[in-house]
Amino acid sequence: MRKIFLTGSALALLLAASSCDKDILDENPQSILVPSFLSTPEGVQAGLTGVYSGLRNVFGNEEAEYMAVQGTDEWMRGFAATQGYEDYNPALLNSQNSAVTNQWAIIYRYINGANGVIQSAASVQGLAPTVLTQIVAEAKVLRAQYYFVLVQYFGDVPLSLKFVDAPTKDIARAPAADVYTAIIADLNDALGSIADRPAQPGRVSRATALHLLSKVYLTRATSKAKQADDYAKAAQYAKELIDDSNPNGTGAGTGVGAKYGKGLEADVADVFREGKENDKEVLMNVQFNTDPTFTGQDPFSPTGANQTSFFFRSRYDLLPNMVRDIPNGRPYGRFCPTPFLLDSYILPGESGKDLRSTDTRYNKWFTTVYRVNSTGTGAANGGRANAVLGDTAAWYTGRPLSATEKARIASRPNGPYTVIEPSGYSNLFSPNLNKFDDPTRTALNNPSDRPLIVYRLAETYLVAAEANMYLGNTSQAVRYINVVRERAGAAGKKAQMDITAAQLNIDFILDERSRELAGEQMRRFDLIRTGKLVERVKNLVPPAQNRTTFPAGPYGSDAAKNVKDFHVLLPIPQSEIDRTSGKIVQNQGYL
Repeated sequence: MRKIFLTGSALALLLAASSCDKDILDENPQSILVPSFLSTPEGVQAGLTGVYSGLRNVFGNEEAEYMAVQGTDEWMRGFAATQGYEDYNPALLNSQNSAVTNQWAIIYRYINGANGVIQSAASVQGLAPTVLTQIVAEAKVLRAQYYFVLVQYFGDVPLSLKFVDAPTKDIARAPAADVYTAIIADLNDALGSIADRPAQPGRVSRATALHLLSKVYLTRATSKAKQADDYAKAAQYAKELIDDSNPNGTGAGTGVGAKYGKGLEADVADVFREGKENDKEVLMNVQFNTDPTFTGQDPFSPTGANQTSFFFRSRYDLLPNMVRDIPNGRPYGRFCPTPFLLDSYILPGESGKDLRSTDTRYNKWFTTVYRVNSTGTGAANGGRANAVLGDTAAWYTGRPLSATEKARIASRPNGPYTVIEPSGYSNLFSPNLNKFDDPTRTALNNPSDRPLIVYRLAETYLVAAEANMYLGNTSQAVRYINVVRERAGAAGKKAQMDITAAQLNIDFILDERSRELAGEQMRRFDLIRTGKLVERVKNLVPPAQNRTTFPAGPYGSDAAKNVKDFHVLLPIPQSEIDRTSGKIVQNQGYL
């Protein structure tokens, strides 16, 4: 299933060259997506496909990953800097930052494409009304998604709901309240007409809209735009989606819903298994393939590429008997897991070899063992010539080893392997998140062609739990959380995963979201929504240091030292401020 992708006119790929090749304020637009083209059957369908194509630059893109993942309680600096996000470096994280500049331009480009599709659809002749209705509904969900990303990153942002096909500088930031109102209006409109199930993998559906709407309400509930019924609405729309396969969250939730065709995978190992990216748990994903006209395939350019597997990979290729290869991935190593994340899978009462034995997510979603792939004379990195291919080359232990265990490893018949205990983890060497691994990439450094999951049903349960907690429906909130936790429990230990009402609070929910959703490009948003960004970065990210325990090296970051309250928003690109002659103003705290 991995090679299935949205089809349509090749002209759709030219959406990137619409009136906003750099941003919606380009003073010399070179547009082919003029209203006359969008008002044709070919044009409106090509336009919609083009709006989908923008997702490949917002999810899985290197700079987008920096913005959403780094500088949180989950991920700290890897072995290379990430434009200042890893440590809130003011010399890099400012109005000149290329990541915010590029993402701002990319997102508005595809918002403008969605505007064109929505605006022109009514004048299209030659397509069935039901087809046009579906096109408009999908475009509204996508426009809502793009604006949802923007309002979370930047707060007040320009709000344009009409197609721009001529240069303009008359643009200012709209209040976040107006942006949320527009997002919710688009999603409510879509709910009235969008298909319950996607016609093709990668298309949005009513299930997507329900999840996104519940998440939007949950997010608005703690913003300056909050409304009294936000939590109730978040719970309502999440419940509709959950109830289709698991009424009130009273079962395991692994059945397939009759209406939306959604349900939880029974085994967490299957959620990110290659070939399952379009399956029942997935509510929205981004399609990639190996066609360079559709997906970025340049190993050294982030444009349109799924690079997600690169960022979480540490330098296994520097370990004895290990060389870089396709199955183990490209060790780009921008994100290093914090001790909080790695230890969050430990249940109270676990110790020694039993650590992380109840919650299976750690052992299924993190790589802790590497297998020999270089042997013989000249084995890589001073490795043993007599090492056996496929035997253990290195083990990230996750716990201190006893002297007896170390002696046993040292005296193995096949020879010892590299042992790295937690006190030796560094920005170069640490366990790797493997959710996005692609062992069938076409070349050593090439991006992945796997579809990238954006939203999945397990998160819907956690959104419902958070909303119900704030509504005072504690027992229902606990029930939803326990569905997710029991699914992750080891055989015979699922009951040990259950929590009680006394354990429920926003920090527990944030911890659970880390355990379930780590690395899925939403942690910054979670911490901002809950008002916990500064607190948790200061408390949970270790300071920059040089470790002396084997294999030794730099560890931690300056995030805790540098993070400030104003970092809940990112800087507005200076180019946008300049183009509007100051009508767009900068967020507080940034130069």
